[in-house]
Amino acid sequence: MKTLLKYIFIFLLISLISYLISNPVLAADFKTDYQVEYNLSQSQNNLNSQVDFKINIINLKSEVFVSKFAISFPESFSITNLKTSDDNGYITPKVTTDEEKTRIELEFSNPAIGKDSVNTFFLNFDQANLFKINGKVWEVVLPVIENTQNESYKVTVNLPETTNKKISISKPKPDLITGNKIIWNNPQAKTIYAVFGDVQVYQAELIYHLKNDQIYPIFTEVAFPPETANQKIFLQSVNPPPESVRMDEDGNYLGKYFLKPLETKIIIYKSLIEVYSKTRDNATAYFRAAIGQQKNYLLTAKKYWQISQIDKIKNITQPKEIYDFVTSSLKYNYNKINSNNKRLGADVVLSNPDQAVCMEFTDLFIAIAREKGIYSREIQGYGFSLDQKLQPLSLSSDILHAWPEYYDTKTENWIAVDPTWENTSGINYFSSFDLNHIAFVIHGKNPEYPLPAGMYKIENSRDVSIKPVVTEPVEKKQILIEGIDFPTTISDKKSYQGKFIIKNNGNSYLWQIPINLEAKDILIKKDKFVISVLAPFEKKTITFDYSAKDKNKKIQGELMIKVFQKELLRQKIVVVPTIYILIIQFFAVILGFSVLFFIYRVFLKITHHDH
Repeated sequence: MKTLLKYIFIFLLISLISYLISNPVLAADFKTDYQVEYNLSQSQNNLNSQVDFKINIINLKSEVFVSKFAISFPESFSITNLKTSDDNGYITPKVTTDEEKTRIELEFSNPAIGKDSVNTFFLNFDQANLFKINGKVWEVVLPVIENTQNESYKVTVNLPETTNKKISISKPKPDLITGNKIIWNNPQAKTIYAVFGDVQVYQAELIYHLKNDQIYPIFTEVAFPPETANQKIFLQSVNPPPESVRMDEDGNYLGKYFLKPLETKIIIYKSLIEVYSKTRDNATAYFRAAIGQQKNYLLTAKKYWQISQIDKIKNITQPKEIYDFVTSSLKYNYNKINSNNKRLGADVVLSNPDQAVCMEFTDLFIAIAREKGIYSREIQGYGFSLDQKLQPLSLSSDILHAWPEYYDTKTENWIAVDPTWENTSGINYFSSFDLNHIAFVIHGKNPEYPLPAGMYKIENSRDVSIKPVVTEPVEKKQILIEGIDFPTTISDKKSYQGKFIIKNNGNSYLWQIPINLEAKDILIKKDKFVISVLAPFEKKTITFDYSAKDKNKKIQGELMIKVFQKELLRQKIVVVPTIYILIIQFFAVILGFSVLFFIYRVFLKITHHDH
């Protein structure tokens, strides 16, 4: 892991090469102070960095000094317009390049000598590929020089004056933010990972291949991306639309399709997906309430989520300890990414730690968490990766990703972590997350169902397309009332039951939907309802009891249905007093007898004439 970071993000080993007649310079003979400043400028869809390095070398002994200094950068770093100088002005660097690195060697023109004397090198260069624009956010992974006892290190990022971007995610946290300047002093992490902007938008196009191999018709379900506490869906189209939809116990969004015998069907799903750096308040209440029903299975040892080697985890109790154990115990196997990868499960990978991909990191975390009484589950979906060597994806041929979540009982929130990506990149994915994880399915009850998009295959097709965009999603709220079923002419003495169906015909989930029944001259036993959540296309039935307000009066009342304080239905209800009904029934009986008597008289006349 350490070697990988050196060659991908971090400056390669910094060599301090010094000469003194016959005495080599030791690390204890000098102190180094690094100051790195990144000055950002934006041109169209690119972010350019002008990088200033200031390297102070302080002599700690009078009889030795540093005369030369060398620094190496990975070959992938796009460094141009290099300028170097020391305290006395411009110096000519010695630059050598090979397949792995670019090495810059500097020599002081007239170094200061003596204890506590300071010699300074200045490097200035342009770098075009360090800060990246991904959709609506800027993202960067900055190299960090590993500090020793005699070194200090300061990193400063200056954002363009014209931008209103704010840092939303930082690992580690900066020591100071003032205006558009962000400063880290002596960061202890291997890298600085930062995101500017608090929401990312992705354009999703998912293809589902369905096939009925049976000689009889069947119903089958597919999983569309769900909304979560950090993810919002703006549905654009589902073609063909499902017969019906439902949300299961874990919160998955499932569409139901009918397949004739031996029929194949292709479903094309399109949506915009927003991912947030903070949880959404309007959705949080639902997920906190749902945990009450989910607790009965979130600690259960399931296939892939069971562990028998208890002795290896006997001293582990907290989520952070589980996370650290998983990241340090397993080794990511890059050779398995493009192979027909078989899921091993927690127990098997613990005995074969070099055979892990994201699924094994996730399974092991969940198995240990559940063993230790911590509610946990798996998320399968898509990871938008800056560099798949550092942030690999390996769930299927569509290069999906998996990561675990645990439920924090103190904050009452699900916390997403990614031990895989910390293992491969060195970036902390425990204390904070990112905007690059898109959930397709949630596995709390069953580790294998439902299948995420990308797994509904007939052939080796590419069925998942996720791209960051700058589009501003537009939420379209539309609620329909269907299946109206209640008598509109009622007696003043009886109570009646009515029902109607609420359908979400909009393009996003609706949360905490208030339904109010209002009436004129009608009594409603319960007139307020709240539907906690309604996914697009989803329906819920509302049942209510009602009766006449006044007795012995013929009244034309009204019943109104309001959703989100908007009137969707106004229905007239005619109240007929019981006495009216009795009179009508009496006259009906009399009329009935009269008709019968008339028919009898006619019958007698006909019979008499016949004789």
